[in-house]
Amino acid sequence: KPAKGPRCGDCGLALSGIPALRPREYTRLNKSQKSVSRAYGGSRCSTCVRTRIVRAFLIEEQKIVKKVLKAQGKK
Repeated sequence: KPAKGPRCGDCGLALSGIPALRPREYTRLNKSQKSVSRAYGGSRCSTCVRTRIVRAFLIEEQKIVKKVLKAQGKK
């Protein structure tokens, strides 16, 4: 059977940089060939990783803004 290859867990896009093989054939590959050297490499595509990082950053920024506004309101 032809292999479909690994897909992104969020958007379903095919992951670039990882060969499309049958599950048994992945056991013969070394670790560097099964993933990409990035956060969530081999699990999520680069676009989804970027959106996750930006979302986490903006949430943290929003928490800081709320904290500052609360401190200003007390004065």
